[in-house]
Amino acid sequence: MPVDPIGSSQLVSELRQRARTVDLLVLAAVPIILVGVFLTPTTLRQRFLFEYTDPALPAAFISALVHLEGTHLLVNVGTYGLVVPVVFVLELLSGNRARFYRAFLVFVTLFPLVLSYSNVAAPRPAVGYGFSGVVMAFAGYLPLALAAFVETRLDIGSRPSVAPVLFFPTLGLVCVLSLRSVISHNTTVLVGAVGLVVATLLSTLLFAVSAYEEGAVSRHRLSRALDLGGYCELALVGLVLVATLPFVAFPAEPEFLGGTANLYVHLFGYVLGFTAVYSYSEIQSRYSLEASETGAYSH
Repeated sequence: MPVDPIGSSQLVSELRQRARTVDLLVLAAVPIILVGVFLTPTTLRQRFLFEYTDPALPAAFISALVHLEGTHLLVNVGTYGLVVPVVFVLELLSGNRARFYRAFLVFVTLFPLVLSYSNVAAPRPAVGYGFSGVVMAFAGYLPLALAAFVETRLDIGSRPSVAPVLFFPTLGLVCVLSLRSVISHNTTVLVGAVGLVVATLLSTLLFAVSAYEEGAVSRHRLSRALDLGGYCELALVGLVLVATLPFVAFPAEPEFLGGTANLYVHLFGYVLGFTAVYSYSEIQSRYSLEASETGAYSH
C-alpha cells in the first residue's frame, strides 16, 4: 500500500487538535505505577500475591500491579504500550473519548477484582499476580474501537455488525490456542477445536458476503477508504493487532519464569473487555434512539 504523506500529515494534525496533555498523562500513569511497584522490595510485593485458597480483598486488587520478574513486567507493559494507545486513538478519532475513559476507569479499578476472584471458583494451591488480565480486557476492547473507526471515518460497515465479526473469529482462535497443550493428546478436543474454527470462519464469510451484497462494503467504499492515507494505515495497524495479540497472550508453552501463565484469566479478560464495552454501547445507542424518538413526538 503506497504511503500518502498528505493523508498522514492530516491524521497527525487532527490528533494534535483532539488530544490533550492529560490524555498522555493518563495513558502513561499505568506503566509508571507498574514500574514503581516493581521497584519496591520483593518481600513487600510477595505479601500482596492473590492466594486462590485464601483470597484477600486488598491482594485481589494490588496483585494486578505486582510483577516478580523483569521479563513479566516488560511483556505486560510492552503489550499495554501497543494496545491501549491504539484503542485510544481509534476512539478519539471516532468521537468516543468519553466511552474510552469510562472503559479505562472500569478496567483499571474493577477488573482486577473481578479477574482475581474469578479464580476462586476453582480453588487450588496457587497464587495469581500481574497486569495481563487487564491488558487483555483492552485487547478485547480493540475490535469494537476498530469497528467504530472504520464506520465513522472510512464509511465501511456498521459498528454493531463489524465488531462481532472482528471479535468472534479471534475468540475462536484464542480457544484453540488455549487448548494447544491437550489437542495433540485428545481426539475429541481436536475435533471440537476444528469445528469451532470452521464455524467462526464460515460465519465471517457469510457476513462478508451479506455486507458486500447490501453495499455496506462495496468496491467504491473500499477504494475511497484506501485513498484516505494515514487513516487507512491506522485501521490496518488495529487489524494487525487484533490478529496477532492472541498468539502473544496464549503461547504454546504457558510455563515461564518458574510459573505458569494463567490463560483462563487472559481469556476471561479478553471476553469481559469486549462484552462490557459492546453491551454498554448498544444500551447507550438504544437509549439515545428512544430518547430522540420520544422528543420528536412530544409537544
